Amino acid sequence: MFPETVAEKLNEAVVEQAMKLSAEERQELVVTYVLKAKEIWMVQGSEGFVMFEDGENVQLPVFPHRDLASTFVTMNGIEGQCVSVSLEEFTQTWLPGLEKNGVELVMFPTTSEVENLVMTAQDLALELGSVA
Repeated sequence: MFPETVAEKLNEAVVEQAMKLSAEERQELVVTYVLKAKEIWMVQGSEGFVMFEDGENVQLPVFPHRDLASTFVTMNGIEGQCVSVSLEEFTQTWLPGLEKNGVELVMFPTTSEVENLVMTAQDLALELGSVA
């Protein structure tokens, strides 16, 4: 399935398989792969990072690999580019800021028809810290 080591490019079969994982498996993939790759991926649009808004909840989608973020952009017709942030910058700058602003994280979303796992910034910080 997903590469044990950090891969620059994922083949189509791996991307297809990853997109079919359950919400829990996708969340676990984000945590384990991000720790290996030392970076996390997001989608940046013309007016900032792509966020989901659901009533009063604001959520930032995050991805373990560029190819998975790119597939998400294509599948959902989003205008934007995939941007990586180093794990160090993400845990030291992004997560505290997201927590302060009450922004949750959507762990490797695929499409709106599929259940996605949402975590608080604090919970993700604990996950990334406890495995490292």
